[in-house]
Amino acid sequence: MPADYSSFGLKDKIAIVTGASQGIGRSIAIGLAQAGAHLVLAKHPDGRRSEISDVKREIEDLGRRAEIVLTDVSKVDDLRVLMNKTEAAFGRLDILVNNACWTGNSMALDVDEDEYDRTMDSALKSVFFACQAAARIMIPQGSGKIINIGSNFGVVAFKSRSVYAAAKAGVHHLSRALSLEWANQGVSVNVVAPCITETATRKIILERPGYKEWATTQMLPAGRWNQPDDLVGAVLFLSSHLSDMVVGHTLMVDGGWTIH
Repeated sequence: MPADYSSFGLKDKIAIVTGASQGIGRSIAIGLAQAGAHLVLAKHPDGRRSEISDVKREIEDLGRRAEIVLTDVSKVDDLRVLMNKTEAAFGRLDILVNNACWTGNSMALDVDEDEYDRTMDSALKSVFFACQAAARIMIPQGSGKIINIGSNFGVVAFKSRSVYAAAKAGVHHLSRALSLEWANQGVSVNVVAPCITETATRKIILERPGYKEWATTQMLPAGRWNQPDDLVGAVLFLSSHLSDMVVGHTLMVDGGWTIH
Protein backbone atom coordinates (compact mmCIF):
# COMPACT_ATOMS: atom_id res chain seq x y z
CA MET A 1 0.00 0.00 0.00
CA PRO A 2 1.42 3.43 -0.94
CA ALA A 3 2.69 5.59 1.90
CA ASP A 4 0.42 8.46 2.90
CA TYR A 5 2.48 11.63 2.63
CA SER A 6 -0.49 13.90 1.91
CA SER A 7 0.22 16.05 4.98
CA PHE A 8 3.25 17.54 3.25
CA GLY A 9 0.94 19.54 1.00
CA LEU A 10 2.62 18.60 -2.30
CA LYS A 11 -0.51 17.70 -4.27
CA ASP A 12 -0.07 18.65 -7.94
CA LYS A 13 3.37 20.17 -7.38
CA ILE A 14 5.81 19.71 -10.25
CA ALA A 15 9.13 18.11 -9.33
CA ILE A 16 12.30 17.16 -11.17
CA VAL A 17 14.53 14.42 -9.78
CA THR A 18 17.87 13.78 -11.48
CA GLY A 19 19.36 10.30 -11.41
CA ALA A 20 15.90 8.88 -10.87
CA SER A 21 16.32 5.40 -12.30
CA GLN A 22 17.63 3.66 -9.17
CA GLY A 23 18.77 4.01 -5.59
CA ILE A 24 18.21 7.29 -3.77
CA GLY A 25 16.79 9.07 -6.82
CA ARG A 26 14.19 6.38 -7.42
CA SER A 27 13.03 6.40 -3.79
CA ILE A 28 12.78 10.19 -3.75
CA ALA A 29 10.83 10.30 -7.01
CA ILE A 30 8.32 7.72 -5.81
CA GLY A 31 8.06 9.42 -2.41
CA LEU A 32 7.25 12.75 -4.07
CA ALA A 33 4.59 11.03 -6.17
CA GLN A 34 3.13 9.41 -3.05
CA ALA A 35 2.92 12.93 -1.61
CA GLY A 36 0.92 14.06 -4.64
CA ALA A 37 3.53 15.57 -6.95
CA HIS A 38 3.94 15.02 -10.67
CA LEU A 39 7.44 14.06 -11.76
CA VAL A 40 9.99 14.76 -14.42
CA LEU A 41 12.50 11.92 -14.25
CA ALA A 42 15.94 12.97 -15.47
CA LYS A 43 18.23 10.12 -16.39
CA HIS A 44 21.57 9.78 -18.12
CA PRO A 45 21.18 8.70 -21.79
CA ASP A 46 23.25 5.56 -21.20
CA GLY A 47 21.79 2.40 -19.67
CA ARG A 48 18.90 1.68 -17.31
CA ARG A 49 16.19 2.50 -19.86
CA SER A 50 13.98 -0.29 -18.53
CA GLU A 51 14.55 0.82 -14.92
CA ILE A 52 13.49 4.42 -15.55
CA SER A 53 10.44 3.13 -17.45
CA ASP A 54 9.55 1.06 -14.39
CA VAL A 55 9.78 4.16 -12.18
CA LYS A 56 7.56 6.09 -14.57
CA ARG A 57 4.99 3.28 -14.57
CA GLU A 58 5.00 3.05 -10.78
CA ILE A 59 4.38 6.80 -10.48
CA GLU A 60 1.58 6.68 -13.04
CA ASP A 61 0.00 3.80 -11.13
CA LEU A 62 -0.28 6.25 -8.23
CA GLY A 63 -2.35 8.55 -10.44
CA ARG A 64 0.45 11.07 -11.08
CA ARG A 65 2.02 12.21 -14.31
CA ALA A 66 5.60 11.27 -15.03
CA GLU A 67 7.81 12.35 -17.90
CA ILE A 68 11.27 10.99 -18.71
CA VAL A 69 13.92 13.39 -20.01
CA LEU A 70 17.27 11.86 -20.94
CA THR A 71 19.84 14.19 -19.43
CA ASP A 72 23.60 14.17 -19.00
CA VAL A 73 23.78 16.48 -16.00
CA SER A 74 27.43 17.29 -16.69
CA LYS A 75 26.32 19.10 -19.88
CA VAL A 76 24.88 22.57 -19.34
CA ASP A 77 22.84 22.43 -22.54
CA ASP A 78 21.18 19.20 -21.38
CA LEU A 79 20.19 20.84 -18.09
CA ARG A 80 18.63 23.77 -19.91
CA VAL A 81 16.71 21.39 -22.16
CA LEU A 82 15.50 19.55 -19.05
CA MET A 83 14.10 22.74 -17.53
CA ASN A 84 12.58 23.88 -20.83
CA LYS A 85 10.84 20.52 -21.36
CA THR A 86 9.52 20.60 -17.80
CA GLU A 87 8.08 24.08 -18.24
CA ALA A 88 6.61 23.13 -21.62
CA ALA A 89 4.96 20.00 -20.24
CA PHE A 90 3.67 21.38 -16.94
CA GLY A 91 3.82 25.17 -17.14
CA ARG A 92 5.85 25.54 -13.94
CA LEU A 93 8.49 23.99 -11.70
CA ASP A 94 8.05 23.76 -7.93
CA ILE A 95 10.74 21.34 -6.76
CA LEU A 96 14.17 20.36 -8.04
CA VAL A 97 16.12 17.50 -6.46
CA ASN A 98 19.71 17.38 -7.68
CA ASN A 99 20.60 13.78 -6.96
CA ALA A 100 22.61 12.53 -9.96
CA CYS A 101 26.32 12.13 -9.29
CA TRP A 102 29.38 10.12 -10.22
CA THR A 103 32.64 9.62 -8.35
CA GLY A 104 35.79 7.62 -8.66
CA ASN A 105 37.38 5.94 -5.66
CA SER A 106 41.08 6.51 -6.22
CA MET A 107 43.50 7.50 -3.51
CA ALA A 108 44.58 11.12 -3.98
CA LEU A 109 47.99 10.28 -5.49
CA ASP A 110 46.27 8.16 -8.14
CA VAL A 111 43.55 10.59 -9.24
CA ASP A 112 44.04 11.61 -12.86
CA GLU A 113 42.57 14.61 -14.62
CA ASP A 114 39.75 12.62 -16.19
CA GLU A 115 38.56 11.27 -12.82
CA TYR A 116 38.83 14.73 -11.25
CA ASP A 117 36.90 16.44 -14.05
CA ARG A 118 34.24 13.75 -14.27
CA THR A 119 33.61 13.88 -10.52
CA MET A 120 33.51 17.68 -10.36
CA ASP A 121 31.35 17.96 -13.47
CA SER A 122 28.72 15.50 -12.24
CA ALA A 123 28.79 16.37 -8.54
CA LEU A 124 29.27 20.16 -8.44
CA LYS A 125 29.17 21.84 -11.85
CA SER A 126 25.90 20.08 -12.65
CA VAL A 127 24.32 21.24 -9.39
CA PHE A 128 25.19 24.89 -10.01
CA PHE A 129 23.85 24.98 -13.55
CA ALA A 130 20.73 22.95 -12.70
CA CYS A 131 19.98 25.35 -9.84
CA GLN A 132 20.57 28.33 -12.13
CA ALA A 133 18.27 26.99 -14.85
CA ALA A 134 15.57 26.08 -12.31
CA ALA A 135 15.76 29.47 -10.61
CA ARG A 136 15.10 31.17 -13.93
CA ILE A 137 11.68 29.48 -13.83
CA MET A 138 11.09 29.66 -10.09
CA ILE A 139 12.00 33.29 -9.43
CA PRO A 140 9.36 34.69 -11.84
CA GLN A 141 6.84 32.37 -10.12
CA GLY A 142 7.89 33.75 -6.75
CA SER A 143 8.37 30.27 -5.30
CA GLY A 144 10.45 27.13 -5.54
CA LYS A 145 12.27 24.53 -3.51
CA ILE A 146 15.67 23.20 -4.51
CA ILE A 147 17.11 20.25 -2.63
CA ASN A 148 20.68 19.23 -3.40
CA ILE A 149 21.90 15.82 -2.32
CA GLY A 150 25.17 16.34 -0.48
CA SER A 151 27.12 13.87 1.64
CA ASN A 152 28.52 13.41 5.11
CA PHE A 153 31.86 13.30 3.28
CA GLY A 154 31.30 16.97 2.54
CA VAL A 155 31.71 17.48 6.30
CA VAL A 156 34.19 14.77 7.34
CA ALA A 157 37.13 13.41 5.37
CA PHE A 158 37.36 9.89 3.98
CA LYS A 159 40.20 8.08 2.25
CA SER A 160 39.85 7.54 -1.51
CA ARG A 161 37.16 10.23 -1.73
CA SER A 162 39.22 13.43 -1.75
CA VAL A 163 37.73 14.90 -4.94
CA TYR A 164 34.20 13.73 -4.12
CA ALA A 165 34.49 15.20 -0.61
CA ALA A 166 35.62 18.52 -2.06
CA ALA A 167 32.74 18.51 -4.54
CA LYS A 168 30.12 17.72 -1.90
CA ALA A 169 31.51 20.36 0.47
CA GLY A 170 31.13 22.70 -2.49
CA VAL A 171 27.49 21.64 -2.90
CA HIS A 172 26.82 22.41 0.77
CA HIS A 173 28.33 25.90 0.59
CA LEU A 174 26.95 26.63 -2.86
CA SER A 175 23.47 25.98 -1.49
CA ARG A 176 24.02 28.57 1.23
CA ALA A 177 25.31 31.09 -1.29
CA LEU A 178 22.38 30.56 -3.68
CA SER A 179 19.89 30.89 -0.83
CA LEU A 180 21.47 34.20 0.10
CA GLU A 181 20.72 35.46 -3.42
CA TRP A 182 17.32 33.87 -3.99
CA ALA A 183 15.50 33.39 -0.67
CA ASN A 184 13.94 36.85 -0.74
CA GLN A 185 12.54 35.98 -4.18
CA GLY A 186 10.79 32.87 -2.87
CA VAL A 187 13.35 30.24 -3.79
CA SER A 188 15.09 28.28 -1.04
CA VAL A 189 18.06 26.00 -1.57
CA ASN A 190 18.84 23.31 1.00
CA VAL A 191 20.88 20.13 1.24
CA VAL A 192 20.15 16.59 2.38
CA ALA A 193 23.45 14.92 3.28
CA PRO A 194 23.38 11.13 3.68
CA CYS A 195 26.03 8.71 4.83
CA ILE A 196 26.83 5.77 2.59
CA THR A 197 23.56 4.33 1.34
CA GLU A 198 22.87 0.75 0.32
CA THR A 199 22.38 0.99 -3.43
CA ALA A 200 23.52 -1.11 -6.38
CA THR A 201 26.35 1.34 -7.15
CA ARG A 202 27.70 1.11 -3.59
CA LYS A 203 27.46 -2.66 -3.33
CA ILE A 204 31.17 -3.21 -4.00
CA ILE A 205 32.09 -0.91 -1.10
CA LEU A 206 29.63 -2.38 1.34
CA GLU A 207 30.86 -5.92 0.67
CA ARG A 208 34.50 -5.20 1.47
CA PRO A 209 35.65 -7.54 4.26
CA GLY A 210 35.11 -5.91 7.63
CA TYR A 211 33.59 -2.73 6.22
CA LYS A 212 30.10 -3.28 7.60
CA GLU A 213 31.40 -4.11 11.06
CA TRP A 214 33.66 -1.05 11.10
CA ALA A 215 31.02 1.37 9.79
CA THR A 216 28.09 0.19 11.87
CA THR A 217 29.94 -0.24 15.16
CA GLN A 218 32.46 2.61 15.07
CA MET A 219 31.09 5.32 12.78
CA LEU A 220 27.30 5.05 12.88
CA PRO A 221 25.66 5.51 16.29
CA ALA A 222 22.38 4.43 14.69
CA GLY A 223 23.95 1.01 14.13
CA ARG A 224 23.21 0.78 10.42
CA TRP A 225 23.77 2.70 7.21
CA ASN A 226 21.10 4.31 5.08
CA GLN A 227 18.56 2.63 2.88
CA PRO A 228 17.34 4.84 -0.01
CA ASP A 229 13.95 5.33 1.64
CA ASP A 230 15.67 6.95 4.64
CA LEU A 231 16.19 10.08 2.53
CA VAL A 232 12.55 10.50 1.49
CA GLY A 233 11.20 12.20 4.61
CA ALA A 234 13.95 14.81 4.65
CA VAL A 235 13.38 15.64 0.98
CA LEU A 236 9.60 15.87 1.41
CA PHE A 237 10.02 18.21 4.37
CA LEU A 238 12.39 20.51 2.46
CA SER A 239 10.06 20.40 -0.57
CA SER A 240 7.04 21.47 1.46
CA HIS A 241 5.61 24.63 3.01
CA LEU A 242 6.62 23.18 6.39
CA SER A 243 10.21 24.22 5.66
CA ASP A 244 9.56 27.75 4.44
CA MET A 245 11.92 29.23 7.02
CA VAL A 246 14.62 26.62 6.46
CA VAL A 247 17.08 28.42 4.20
CA GLY A 248 20.56 27.34 3.11
CA HIS A 249 20.59 24.45 5.57
CA THR A 250 22.40 21.10 5.36
CA LEU A 251 20.23 18.39 6.91
CA MET A 252 22.39 15.44 7.88
CA VAL A 253 20.74 12.04 7.35
CA ASP A 254 23.80 10.06 8.28
CA GLY A 255 22.96 7.89 11.28
CA GLY A 256 25.08 10.16 13.47
CA TRP A 257 28.38 9.72 11.57
CA THR A 258 29.21 13.44 11.79
CA ILE A 259 28.60 13.82 15.52
CA HIS A 260 31.94 12.16 16.32
